[in-house]
Amino acid sequence: MNVLFTKNFSVTAAQIQALDGTRYAVWASHTDPAHRMLTAAAHTFVEPRGLLGDGYAAWLLDACVGRRIELVIPGKERERLASWQTRFAAAGITLITPASEATQRLLEHKDEFLRDWDTAILPIPPWTTFDSLRGFDSGVARLRQQGVRLCMKPAKGMYASGFRVLLDTPDLKSFLRGQMFQISVAAARELFADQELPPMLLMHTLEGVERSIDCVAWQGELLRAVVRRKGGPNTDGGQLIEDRPDLVQAARRISARYGLSGIFNFQTKDGPGEVAHMLEINARASGGLRYSMAAGVNFALLLLDAATGVLDRAAIPPVQTGLRVAEDPVIRVIHGPAPGLDPAD
Repeated sequence: MNVLFTKNFSVTAAQIQALDGTRYAVWASHTDPAHRMLTAAAHTFVEPRGLLGDGYAAWLLDACVGRRIELVIPGKERERLASWQTRFAAAGITLITPASEATQRLLEHKDEFLRDWDTAILPIPPWTTFDSLRGFDSGVARLRQQGVRLCMKPAKGMYASGFRVLLDTPDLKSFLRGQMFQISVAAARELFADQELPPMLLMHTLEGVERSIDCVAWQGELLRAVVRRKGGPNTDGGQLIEDRPDLVQAARRISARYGLSGIFNFQTKDGPGEVAHMLEINARASGGLRYSMAAGVNFALLLLDAATGVLDRAAIPPVQTGLRVAEDPVIRVIHGPAPGLDPAD
């Protein structure tokens, strides 16, 4: 069966490579003809730049029909594409989007997600929002607590962009150590003065262990979840694949609550008493999915087999826990020296 992975992050290349030797003929598309996704797939084509929304969806549908694509796992515009599933289905194409457009947008906006969150699944740290200096000052006054640091981040963002831990006073030692994710309250106030801010989150900083849970689900049913502990003892600079039935159960409840289909991720951090607190859910594969794949889970294959109705749930391999995993960088030559040039030049 022909399956297409559309424009997405570099981690998608690992999912594509994991499908080698399966019954799926893998296609990949991207606006960058040199992207890692395209080097990983047997069949590729280039996406036009600048297309968004319904225009992109219509182009993608035509591109899939012309190439006899039968399954699509989208990266770009996956929220809007959720509203195109019936049109793709009419053309004989299964378009796999994580959830409805509304649910995906809820998860993308962390303030709306936190308001909607069921704390019976996992607790969340005390938090509030602000969009002005006045709101920032009010939030700091309300959440400030002896022995607890505050942190802030945009309500919509990726990969810790805009995340900062607030310091009561500037700290020279932190500056000299290159602590990029810290800012003093005074510096933050100066930054926010007379500025129109996007919605921002302000919350208690949890000081415990951070975990990333990579999951694959189909129509609200969790198929597998891998719990990765970031840092801490026994990781040797890498990550530890943990046996955490409580967090796997949380993953199961998350899958059902939002009716998820696809590869998704959620982040937790331990608070007082080493209790895991929910931070966020991402309706996409995490940047660290390769670590979880090392635990014996072929996320893409499970998803595709579930979508095509051939998945034997009783035969799904168990997650290998207790593993310490790390990624070694590899240097490779993309292009050799230009013709006629001395390599020493």
